[in-house]
Amino acid sequence: ECVSNNRGVVYDLIASHGNVEDMVFFAVLMQDFEKVISHYLQQDDYNGALLILRKQSDVELYYKFSPLLMQYIPKETVTAWIAKSAELEPMKLIPALVQYDHDKYREQGNEAITYLEFCVEKLTNKEMAIHNYLLSLYAILRPDRLMQYLDIQGTDPDEICYDLKYALRLCMEHDRKKACVHIYSLMGLYEEAVDLALDVDVELAKTQAEKPEDTDDELKKKLWLRIARHVVEKEKDVKRAMEFLHECDLLKIEDILPFFPDFVTIDHFKDAIITSLQEYNSHIETLKEEMDEATGSAEEIRKEIQSFRNKYSTVKANDKCAACNYPLMTRGFYLFPCQHKFHSDCLIEEVIPNLTTTKKNRVVDLQRKLAEHESSKLQQQQSNDLSSLNIPKHLDIKAELDDLVASECLYCGDFMIRCVDKPFIDEEEEDQSHSSWN
Repeated sequence: ECVSNNRGVVYDLIASHGNVEDMVFFAVLMQDFEKVISHYLQQDDYNGALLILRKQSDVELYYKFSPLLMQYIPKETVTAWIAKSAELEPMKLIPALVQYDHDKYREQGNEAITYLEFCVEKLTNKEMAIHNYLLSLYAILRPDRLMQYLDIQGTDPDEICYDLKYALRLCMEHDRKKACVHIYSLMGLYEEAVDLALDVDVELAKTQAEKPEDTDDELKKKLWLRIARHVVEKEKDVKRAMEFLHECDLLKIEDILPFFPDFVTIDHFKDAIITSLQEYNSHIETLKEEMDEATGSAEEIRKEIQSFRNKYSTVKANDKCAACNYPLMTRGFYLFPCQHKFHSDCLIEEVIPNLTTTKKNRVVDLQRKLAEHESSKLQQQQSNDLSSLNIPKHLDIKAELDDLVASECLYCGDFMIRCVDKPFIDEEEEDQSHSSWN
């Protein structure tokens, strides 16, 4: 305990005699590994320092000495990290990963890639800083692995672990065009992706042109036209441009014709013109058939309308309302073609709960106006003055009310289908039923 509390004095005493071996032995005995490692580093014995580092258990010493060790013995240092991976935090080793000597940059970079790949593949690390640095090393040192990494990351922006904008800037800086095309596509910048892909390979551009959603036909057509224009104007390959008509159904011969130079003869696209004319002819025939069908349907509708004008139904004295089961003739009623019959007020009472708020308010307003009209009509009849009675306005109000509440039968129309999941009794009635049973 006395030696441990006064280790500084002991160090000075041993050092004053120049006995380095004893000083190292004493430091190990005191488990002062930081001093031992510092001693080996001062002597440029990096392997000895790493050996002591691996024997001790304090991970903080890894973070402290790894930057220097990574510069001189990168392979051995990375091997030690991997062996200690369960306790080390990769994020805290980034300062060591970015430390490099220009003379040994490639060696250190490749070893950094080895460790980062271990973190991503074996430890399934998702931290953006780790993935961004790995991607930067791929772009600079291992472009052959860059596209493989991007493909493994997938196409869902929410699942990708690297920063898209940083990756795009990095790949453009190092002229990794295929990677830039891939990132443009992930960002939804399909036009930029196609333009850049045309500098690499037409087939790659065609792949990008198919990536927009199927619903966006206008964008797809625009992208294919860019490719066709490039093939005609830059590559002077008219025949290949004509093949696009078979690869993309959205393109027509008239879309590509403006790109052709003046000296091109009709022989180059004679077959395409014939095919296009045949398609137009077929389309015209289809339209004619549709027009004939529409004309026939219109004629049938006119006949049905005419027949409805002469159609009638008989209401018997003992007929009852389908809603309240009281005699129908006692007050105003609605009669539907399906032979269901409802009192006007019963139908309105059943329909109102299922209308929107706006329509509910409108129905109430129309009922109020009808009531006022009936009241004024009664007063004028009593005074024998019917000259100011507005009959047309009354009919308009009645027609609008009919349209809101009686456009379809309550039991046979869409209303009944929409109510198929509605309980026979509501929650309040159900609670009352339960309480009555108890």
